[in-house]
Amino acid sequence: MSKQRANGRWRARRAEIVAAYLELREDEILDAVVSAAAVVARADGWVQEVERNQLLDFVDREGLLSVFAREDAVAHFERCVREVREPGGSAAVIARLGRHRDSRAAPLVVKIGEEVAAADCRLDPREQHVLRLIDAALDRS
Repeated sequence: MSKQRANGRWRARRAEIVAAYLELREDEILDAVVSAAAVVARADGWVQEVERNQLLDFVDREGLLSVFAREDAVAHFERCVREVREPGGSAAVIARLGRHRDSRAAPLVVKIGEEVAAADCRLDPREQHVLRLIDAALDRS
């Protein structure tokens, strides 16, 4: 096998590895955004359709739906809402968000939380409390 051909194969393989890594990173970002949306949406005891729609609008605007299907984002949101309903679920989700404090997901997590909290045109004190907890988990307080 020629050296040029071997280099070409290595470049193709490297491109596949980079693409897989970026897809994994996008998956982590989507998880963080959806998890934050779920914990904020559930903070007042109810998840309203307008909050779910705000999440979908946000991930579309941020380009995350170019990587994931809309249905996948909704399904993940519903799983996160179920997790938040469990005892200690909100605390577990917020703690998990803390691992993104130094990543490019951190500002997106804060922004989606704010947008979901404001989606129903009323900011519930429990939503404000959850937003403060998310800020603290991300060391942004």
